[in-house]
Amino acid sequence: MALCDSPNVAVLKPGDTAAAIQQANAAAGQPAISWPELKPLNDNLLPVKPITPDMLPDELADWLVDIVERMDNAPYEYAAVSVVSALGSLIGRKVSVRPKQFDDWTVIPNLWGCCVGRPSQKKSPVIKAATKPLTRLEAAAREQQKEDLKRYQAQEKINNMTTKEAEKEAAKLVKNKKFVEAEALLMDDSSDPEKPISRRYIVNDATVEKLGILLSENPWGLLMFRDELYGWIAGLNRDDRQQDRAFWLEAFNGDGTFSYDRVTREDVYIPSNTVSLLGGIQPGRLLPLLMSQREGSGDDGLVERFQLLVYPDGGEFRHTDRQPNKALQEKAYQVFRRLDEIEYNPEEENRLSLQFDEQGQAVFNRWYCDLMTRVSGKDISLHMESHLGKYPSLMPALALIFHVIKHGDTGSISKQSAEMAIHWCEVLETHANRVYSLADDPLAGARILKDRLKKLPASFKTKDLSDKGWTGLTEPADRDKALNWLELHGYLYREEVKKGQGRPVVTYHINPACISDEEE
Repeated sequence: MALCDSPNVAVLKPGDTAAAIQQANAAAGQPAISWPELKPLNDNLLPVKPITPDMLPDELADWLVDIVERMDNAPYEYAAVSVVSALGSLIGRKVSVRPKQFDDWTVIPNLWGCCVGRPSQKKSPVIKAATKPLTRLEAAAREQQKEDLKRYQAQEKINNMTTKEAEKEAAKLVKNKKFVEAEALLMDDSSDPEKPISRRYIVNDATVEKLGILLSENPWGLLMFRDELYGWIAGLNRDDRQQDRAFWLEAFNGDGTFSYDRVTREDVYIPSNTVSLLGGIQPGRLLPLLMSQREGSGDDGLVERFQLLVYPDGGEFRHTDRQPNKALQEKAYQVFRRLDEIEYNPEEENRLSLQFDEQGQAVFNRWYCDLMTRVSGKDISLHMESHLGKYPSLMPALALIFHVIKHGDTGSISKQSAEMAIHWCEVLETHANRVYSLADDPLAGARILKDRLKKLPASFKTKDLSDKGWTGLTEPADRDKALNWLELHGYLYREEVKKGQGRPVVTYHINPACISDEEE
């Protein structure tokens, strides 16, 4: 406990509580600050359209309804985005789509999904439930690999025995000066067993080098699931992680390779850079990432690559306690299995690439021309221009996924699948508008500061705040605006103490209610 410059105010240290400051003031015979009631910073969110069950094929729609209902009415959007991201990762490079009728522009259904919401909205449980078929496939693959590995080890022992016999035979041939025959015998590798690959579907945390190894064994693609995306994105903002960031920017396209050059280690070459991405983030964590783009860092379009970006309204809590619907689970799992069983052709020129049928092509052409006209217009924000600039690949990727779910990897993509994909794009645009509007909110800086008050001394000066270098608060004007808003809303008490003829010293005291036991 310490005293500030004013003789009548006891100041909290980090970790002290509201009760502690009141007791200290009373013991010192000092009057406490008369704190006003905290006024919440209103969340004036833009309206969004919901993702509804009719926007998904029947094989999945009711299963996802069962999931979110058992999660006490969690947002359906989280389940929908998760399953579409997962299915896109299963298709990966196996099947692509050529959106234009004659051009060779090719899209891989490699999608990035981001679920925005508070912890109470059960993002993580819903995501895990909707991707459970992937974990089931991976568990089965691990069991199969164990059996394959046993067989491989047995074959390797046999091969070693065969090699020893071949060496004896070669030695005889050399004695008889039959060098060509000896060489051919020793070079014969037809009996060498092939080591079983590590079939993977989901990775949670891996270095680029490790991903390179996994992608070499699973070249059609993988799904990276991050329970909390903030730490992952913030890590890529570090100066020493810029090559990792470049890897992920390329991985979004799903159709390229990547070379990772190091000074002190061996270079890494990844022949198939195809990684889907899925995770959740809290609104308060997302805001600094958006603000960093406004300030000139992190403006390479990494955040905009989350095409499946949803920030839904929270549903009304409904307590539900029932068994999962096994029939619906199995029906959905069969969809995952069918997509998993699509064969991958390592020869790029011979891989499957579907197109729209005549009606579907007309639907795409109209939608595409309208989108590009809007994106090139003058009334669109820079955030939305960058985000919608990724939609020309999003729509055909979604249409391909919906087609493959219903019809497999054959035929042409129908008008119905194209229109379902367009419906998704229309809904997702409203969610993107909601998200990017956060950065344009006059209270954006105040929201960032409010969420980080516990990282400041309970009494601090503006220099303490500027030294933090927090995104959104790096400019003096932004700091002053944030401090003023929090003072008006009762989070801070501004105290001026004039010493001599100089300028008054300003100290901000944090309302103890912000760091009380209840808030903790």
